[in-house]
Amino acid sequence: MQLALRLHAGLRGLGLQTAARVWPVAQRAGIVSSWRKYTTSPANGHGPQPPIRPGDLRTGAGRAQEGYRRYQEAARQRNASALLYVSAFVIFFLGSSYAAVPLYRLLCKTTGFMGTPKTEPTVRDVETLKPLEGHRRLRVKFAGQVSTYLDWSFKPEQRQVSVVPGETALAFFKAYNNSDKPIVGIATYNVLPDQAAPYFNKIQCFCFDEQQLDPREEIDMPVFFFIDPEFANDPLMDDIDTITLSYTFFKASGR
Repeated sequence: MQLALRLHAGLRGLGLQTAARVWPVAQRAGIVSSWRKYTTSPANGHGPQPPIRPGDLRTGAGRAQEGYRRYQEAARQRNASALLYVSAFVIFFLGSSYAAVPLYRLLCKTTGFMGTPKTEPTVRDVETLKPLEGHRRLRVKFAGQVSTYLDWSFKPEQRQVSVVPGETALAFFKAYNNSDKPIVGIATYNVLPDQAAPYFNKIQCFCFDEQQLDPREEIDMPVFFFIDPEFANDPLMDDIDTITLSYTFFKASGR
């Protein structure tokens, strides 16, 4: 057997012509038959292997198939969880968006936040208001503009008024529909400088209310307001002599 193995190894290193001359000699000496028995013996890992039994399939390919099935099931569960999280986030985001607008308006009207004048009726009793005698007069300027998507003209009818804290005043804005169809608009407003907004109180105005103008219709919109007397007690207001009330009209959503 050892001689057969050595012959096999030697033949692999020889050329074709030399191997052809050595091979008949090895056949007559019985070395080739010994080498064939060795290379076809299942005990040496060669030759035909035992048939695959059903149990082997269950423990081999069957295990692989079961593992792949479990992987797919885990992937489906992860996808379902991710879909639930995304759906919950979208619902929460949409709900917050719809609630943010009225909450923001309420905050601004109550506190004067971000330059929004106070419009709560409980801020002051108008009938008990008295102008502060001897206080410097304040100029209240007016500005009006419209968004690019609203075919209106909108402007104040007076450039400014002069008041003292505690004095009520009335101003008018004019709006005109330039189009040939009815349009609904809605106005927002703010006060500059921002720190004066908490003292700017509007008794009557057209802000945050939908206004419909028919084709070529023109209307006057009043604003009734006053500067809170507490303005005079705030040292941060000592350098403020001019306050600007600005309105911007937008096209109402879905109208």
